[in-house]
Amino acid sequence: MNANSNIRPVDNSVATNYSSVWNRLHSERENICEALLKDPAPGRQASISDRISNEKSPGPASWHLDLLQARLRKVDDALDRLMSGSYGSCSKCGRWIEDTKLDFDPAIAFCVSCWARMQTEH
Repeated sequence: MNANSNIRPVDNSVATNYSSVWNRLHSERENICEALLKDPAPGRQASISDRISNEKSPGPASWHLDLLQARLRKVDDALDRLMSGSYGSCSKCGRWIEDTKLDFDPAIAFCVSCWARMQTEH
């Protein structure tokens, strides 16, 4: 018996079916990371401590950093769902998310019903 008898070809259907989604999300992720790492003042390199203190103190730019970081988490979560094979399914109930919604924002994690329920709970 061959030592490689248990090796099976990898199912690349997710990669094939969602390559444009992968590219779109990955491109957005790169843009967000670039924006987060941007030099805050011309000619001055921001240190990690500068970034941490900026996040702790409220200021005009801190809300922008918060939005970028929140979006980065959503994009990373969508990439994780894409890799695990659960992309397009609601993270709460498992129902399929409409293609038009995913086309609008490929990082959407919830179907309309679950999203509406979460909005009324808060």
